[in-house]
Amino acid sequence: MEQQTTLQTVERAISFLEYVAETTEPPHIRELSEALDLNITTCYHLLRTLVARNYIKRRADGRLELGDGVNKLFRSYRRAQDIEEYLADTVKRLSAQTLETSTLSLIEGNSVILKVLVEGSQRLRVAGLYVGLKGHEYRRAAGKAVLSHLNAKEKAAMLKKSLADISELQSRPIRKALEKELKQIAARGWAVDDGQTEEGIIAIGAPIFDAKGKVLGAVSTILPTVRMEKSPDHFIESVTAAATEATQLLKEAHEA
Repeated sequence: MEQQTTLQTVERAISFLEYVAETTEPPHIRELSEALDLNITTCYHLLRTLVARNYIKRRADGRLELGDGVNKLFRSYRRAQDIEEYLADTVKRLSAQTLETSTLSLIEGNSVILKVLVEGSQRLRVAGLYVGLKGHEYRRAAGKAVLSHLNAKEKAAMLKKSLADISELQSRPIRKALEKELKQIAARGWAVDDGQTEEGIIAIGAPIFDAKGKVLGAVSTILPTVRMEKSPDHFIESVTAAATEATQLLKEAHEA
């Protein structure tokens, strides 16, 4: 197995932060130095950095507590968790309506990550899907649905990561075709992955937005192409309706 390289300074900073978070009594820096077996000078360097970023605060008595910067991280994490929980029923209803596997994917960094997965009730199901799936946004329905509504900078960053394992020569025609396709997706409101990810499998994805109109992710239905051919309008209408419902729910939650 390939050895993964990590940054010792980052590991120490995380250990520092975790120790402060987990102790029942706010510690002094010397206690932390002994517990983590770190040089006291190193601890002071870490402390100054974490205080500057507001992840740690030092009380008047010298003891250390978590700073407000941690709240910012937690709110972002909680927000993503809340969206998953809040929209899980929408995905369940989409799956029940189509009888097919349906998903919710959300933007994290420069990726579109599968967060909620509801298996279809058909005997023949789509394999290879799992919570945490990401990458190849340029060909996945959910990825393309999101890409079609990102600004130029965000789109460029996501495509750079998504196409990282492809040479420039190979990616050039993909980018050119995708530029045209993304405009079509934005206009019609849904994206399709017709065998691009897996032969014989088709996916329809539609974007979801927050209360300010910023794209957050997409809902999708994934099924064998032979079943899609029987009633394509039904699947497209079901997915776009689910995306509209999800967007409306998020708007109502924001206004509540």
